[in-house]
Amino acid sequence: MTEELMLDAKYAFAQGNFEECIQIFDKVLEMEPDNLIAIFTRGTAKFRNSDYLGAIEDFNHYIKQNSTNEKVFCSRGNAYLALNKTDEAMADFERSINLNPQYPTAYFSRSELFLRLNEPEQAEDDKNLAEQLQRQIAQAYYETQGIMFQNF
Repeated sequence: MTEELMLDAKYAFAQGNFEECIQIFDKVLEMEPDNLIAIFTRGTAKFRNSDYLGAIEDFNHYIKQNSTNEKVFCSRGNAYLALNKTDEAMADFERSINLNPQYPTAYFSRSELFLRLNEPEQAEDDKNLAEQLQRQIAQAYYETQGIMFQNF
């Protein structure tokens, strides 16, 4: 039953029906309160639905169970950033980067924070690093598919 609900919730999310997605994940979490995928995705749906405090609550719940996922710290940091809580956002972006220095999204997010803090040089450095990491990830993926690139 929960597998079917999970699929329904993911489909609603993919369709941009965030309120429906949240309601379905609520049902999943009634049955499986520690389902990390449901917690994280519901938090993301709340974020996309502009419920930043609700998103932070879900991300906090996730972190209590698993504090080693760079994506959840970056997501919570973005929720804090949406609320203009820059100290909390910075701490989460830095935690995300410490957990995985190869995660470009954290650098893009921290770049946005640096712009808001009127630190354009640091923002540009993070943006450039994030773009470089994205290129490396894309190149590595294509190479696994048998497509090789020439370095310039």
